[in-house]
Amino acid sequence: MMKAMLKNTRIPDGRAYIGIGLFGLLINHANFVKSIIVLISIVLYVAYAFAINNCFDVDTDILNPRKRGKNPIANEELSFKAGLISSALLAIFGITLSYFVGKEAFLIYTLMVILATLYSAPPRLKARPVVDVLSHGIFFGAFPFMYAAYIDSALSREEALIAVALLLYSFAMELRNHLEDYESDLKANLRTTPIIIGKDLSKKFVYIFSTLPILIMLYLLHPFSLVVGMVAFNTRGNPKVFDSLMTALVVLYILKVMVV
Repeated sequence: MMKAMLKNTRIPDGRAYIGIGLFGLLINHANFVKSIIVLISIVLYVAYAFAINNCFDVDTDILNPRKRGKNPIANEELSFKAGLISSALLAIFGITLSYFVGKEAFLIYTLMVILATLYSAPPRLKARPVVDVLSHGIFFGAFPFMYAAYIDSALSREEALIAVALLLYSFAMELRNHLEDYESDLKANLRTTPIIIGKDLSKKFVYIFSTLPILIMLYLLHPFSLVVGMVAFNTRGNPKVFDSLMTALVVLYILKVMVV
C-alpha cells in the first residue's frame, strides 16, 4: 500500500512546480534550517495537490490511457479512502511546517492547499471554464513562488513581477494539460475552458500566456533585452521550446541574483 500511496503523489510530474518554489528560495538569503523547511513543505504541497487530484479524477483518468497508469486509484492499486487519508496527511504536515516559516508564508501556504483542494474535489474548479485556468495559475504558479519568496518576510518589486510571470505561465500549462486531456474530458462531460472555447482559441491563449512571462523575465534580466524578446517571438513557437526558454531565463536570473 505504501508504494501505491507514494505513486499517488506523482512527484516526477510535479517537478516543475517544485522548481517554482525552489526558484523563490534560491533568490532569497535565509538560514539553512528555514530553507530546508520551505523545500520540504513545497515537496509535500506538490505531492498533496497531485494526490488529491488523483482521488477525484478517477472518472476521467479511467478513460485516458495516458493518465490511467499514473493513477493507482483508477488502477485499483489504492482505495479512494486510503488515497484521501494519505493526501490529507501530506497537507497537514505541510501546513504545520509552513507555520515555522512566517505568518505571510503560512497564510499563502494554507490558501494554496485550499485552492488545490477545491480545484480537484467538489466544487471541482478544474471542470469549470475560466475558473479552472485562473485557480491553477494561482495555486500552481504565483503562490508557490510567493510562499518561498516570503522566507525573508518581504516581497520585492522584482519578485512581484516574477509572481505575475509565473501566474501567466501556469495559465498556459493548465490550458496545455486540458488540451492533452480534451477527448477524455469530453467523454466525461467536463466543461473545461478548451471544451467551451475550442481547441484553436485555446492554443492561441497558450501562445500568449507563454510569451508574456518570457518577456517579463527578459525585462528583469535587462530592460533592453525586451526588444530582443519581442523580435524573437514574432513567430509562434512550440510549447516545449517555451518551457526551455523559461527554464533558461529562470536559471539566468538566479545566477544574476547570486552574483550581485
